[in-house]
Amino acid sequence: WQSGMTGIGYDPKLVGGDINSLHQLLTDPQLKGKVTMLTEMADSMGVTMLANGDNPSKVTDKTWNAAIATLKSAVNSGQIRQFTGNDYAPLLARGDIYACLAWSGDMVQLQADHPGLKWVLPSDGGMIWTDNMLIPKGGNVYGASTLMNWYYKPTIAAEVEDYVNYICPVVGADKVLEKTDPAVAKNPLIFPTKKMLANVQSFDGKALNNPKYKQKFQKLIGG
Repeated sequence: WQSGMTGIGYDPKLVGGDINSLHQLLTDPQLKGKVTMLTEMADSMGVTMLANGDNPSKVTDKTWNAAIATLKSAVNSGQIRQFTGNDYAPLLARGDIYACLAWSGDMVQLQADHPGLKWVLPSDGGMIWTDNMLIPKGGNVYGASTLMNWYYKPTIAAEVEDYVNYICPVVGADKVLEKTDPAVAKNPLIFPTKKMLANVQSFDGKALNNPKYKQKFQKLIGG
């Protein structure tokens, strides 16, 4: 249905330049108390694992504990202000925070009203995720499939992208948008380059559903 990337959103004026690593968010004294991370475990833990040089698509107890320790240190020092859902958006827009983990589609929408804001994949890599259409057990397979296929028409997918601004899964939608909304068609946060897609990872599904991991992460974020 849709996809998105998790990287760093920031205000260059407030941070004093460009940011390209999670390490800077978690250690730069200038950003102390002005950084937020995400309440989504796959995003915050995944990007942290990449920053630690580990693979978030194949999580082990060792890499999990190392990422928890990295984030806990930043929480305890006051570097991380809080963990948020997409309510980081107004905080960043107002300048209440300087930098944050942010979703690509959110940043496209923020940049429309605040063109000075930037979004970047960390040099160590970012995360990618998908929102999926599913047919419930016992559901109307024909009806559901017909609707799904309708959304996969390039002309319809182009209309969706013009509204949601996340990564489009439909080949050819960008060609339609080149005629109707070229700014969207050329936006790499909506139609990522091959280089960008080579620098993102999906989070380990088994780790995401591990009760022990979920409990530790909830304790970390204050849940």
